[in-house]
Amino acid sequence: MDYRENHLQATETAERALALMVRHGIAPHPLNFEIWFNYAAGHNPDLCRSVDALLAGDEGFGSEHAEELHTRFFSDKTEAAHLGETAGLLDSQLRQLMTVLGEAGGNTTAFGSALRDFTGALQSGDERELRAALSQVVGATAEMSERNSALERQLADSSGEVRQLRDDLDSMRRQALTDGLTGIANRKMFDQELERLTAASRAEGTALSLLMLDIDHFKRFNDTFGHQVGDQVLKLLAATVKECVKGRDIPARYGGEEFSVLLPDTDLREAMILAEQIRAAIGGKKVINKQTHQDLGKITVSIGAGQYASGEDPEALIQRADEALYFAKECGRNRVASEADLLQRGLSASAETG
Repeated sequence: MDYRENHLQATETAERALALMVRHGIAPHPLNFEIWFNYAAGHNPDLCRSVDALLAGDEGFGSEHAEELHTRFFSDKTEAAHLGETAGLLDSQLRQLMTVLGEAGGNTTAFGSALRDFTGALQSGDERELRAALSQVVGATAEMSERNSALERQLADSSGEVRQLRDDLDSMRRQALTDGLTGIANRKMFDQELERLTAASRAEGTALSLLMLDIDHFKRFNDTFGHQVGDQVLKLLAATVKECVKGRDIPARYGGEEFSVLLPDTDLREAMILAEQIRAAIGGKKVINKQTHQDLGKITVSIGAGQYASGEDPEALIQRADEALYFAKECGRNRVASEADLLQRGLSASAETG
């Protein structure tokens, strides 16, 4: 979980979290506190919705709920358990395949022995030996055919199981890298792709840019209309960004109401053009409450853009794009800013002090 509060904000959030825990009779141990701190901060709308549902229910918020929420939102235990189970099944199927192939080797050896005996009988010229050897070959051939049919069935069954397990692993990997609410890449996939693309940019000398997007006044919107409508807004934003980007671009939910777009083979100027297209597209959408059909107005986003400098730490790119995002917010929100704007601001400040 990524925390962005300064000391004062974190203290205020912690106090709100403790007050909520006291109100609902929840012990303030570390596991519970992590859940309620993030709930109070509104970091994770999915978590907020889950906690709200528990509080609204008859059972309330119990220790078993805390463990389930912590495993779901703050650890990889569930994913690891699924991967371990599937890996065990795959290992079992591979061992079965090796056994089947080993049996096939034994069958082939027996058949080869019968053929050698028949060849020896042919060379001896003895009719009795020839008849006996021929009978042995016929029997071995029939047995080999029968066993091979069974072998083919066993191999087909095992191969089908292995393919299914492989598909299960692929599916689990996709789920582990996909944001459950919006259906786009999650933070884990963003981190992986950022590492891959910065390495490719260094090796090939290609451009790479990053957009960081944040919904303006989202917390106020969330508090006014509720987390379900807030979730609807997040889905709308993700869908709109997906409509704007091209094939190789990677939109991701960075955290909470903050999104990102990785732009391979894209320089800062091109990134700014796309950012403006995204900002305009989102500003042109209306938010309609699906349950009441009430028109809730429009949402806007602020966007920051940065371009990767070969050899730098990927975190430096995130920091510049993030600083550009907050500069856009400082300038009035619903706008796009880039690292070039930050540089210009720095030059202007230097000129004023000079």
